[in-house]
Amino acid sequence: MFKRTLLKIYFQLKSKRFTFKNTKLNYIYQKQNDSSNLVVVFSAFPRTGYEATYNYLRTLENTKTNKLFILDNFGYQKRGCYYLGENGKLNVQEAVVQLIEKIQKENSYTTTVCVGSSKGGYAALMFGSLIGADYVIAGAPQYFLGNYLTDNPIKDPILRSIAGNNDQASVTELNELLPNLIKNNSHFKKVYLHYSQFDHTYPEHIKSLIDDLNDINVPIEIDQQDYQIHQEIRYWFPDFLVKSLDNIFYKDS
Repeated sequence: MFKRTLLKIYFQLKSKRFTFKNTKLNYIYQKQNDSSNLVVVFSAFPRTGYEATYNYLRTLENTKTNKLFILDNFGYQKRGCYYLGENGKLNVQEAVVQLIEKIQKENSYTTTVCVGSSKGGYAALMFGSLIGADYVIAGAPQYFLGNYLTDNPIKDPILRSIAGNNDQASVTELNELLPNLIKNNSHFKKVYLHYSQFDHTYPEHIKSLIDDLNDINVPIEIDQQDYQIHQEIRYWFPDFLVKSLDNIFYKDS
C-alpha cells in the first residue's frame, strides 16, 4: 500500500494536463533535445482493484528519444476506456489525437512511433492509424473490441462504461472500429508485433490483424513466443519494445 501511494504521488508530480472540449488528459512528456523522433506510449489495464497508471516509464528510461506517455484513467473504476470515451462518445479519442498532433506540430518530429501492449497495443494501432504514425510496436493487442469485452461477464461494466450499454449493436460497432481504421491506412512503414501462439488473443484477434495488415501490404516484424497466459506479456514485451525501437531508429529510419 505504501509503495502504491508513493507511485501515485510520483505520477501526480510528473504529470501534466491537457484539456480538449472538457476532457482532461493526464500525460508525461519527456523531451530529448537532440532527437527528432517521438515515441507515444499507451497503457494496458491495471490489475483488478488498481486505478490506471503509466506503462514502460522504467523500460524506456535509457532510450534517447522524445517520449509521450498518455494516461487512460477514464471509465469504470478509472481503469481505462480504451482511450475511446464514455457512454458512447469518442471524447477521449479526440482529445488524445489533439494532444499528439499539438506536440508533433510544436516540435516538427520526423518519425512517430506508437507503442503499447494489450489495451495499449490496441490504442497504439488505433492512434497510429489516426495520426499517421510511421511505426507501431504492439504486444498481444485486442482487435475485435466488442468480442473481447463480452467474452467474460466480469468485463461487462467496462463495456457499459464505454458504450453506454451492452447491446449487440454496440458490440458490433466496437468490433468494427479498429479493423476499419487498419484497412484504410496503409501508411505504416512497419508494424512490430509481439504475441504468444498459446494466448487466446492470437486465434481470436491477432490472426485477423495479421491478415488485414498483409492485405494492405504493411510489413510486419513478428515476435512469436509460447507463454500460456495473456498477463505474462509483461515478462516478454519490454525487451521486444526496446529492441524494436533500436531497430527503427538505427536501421529502418
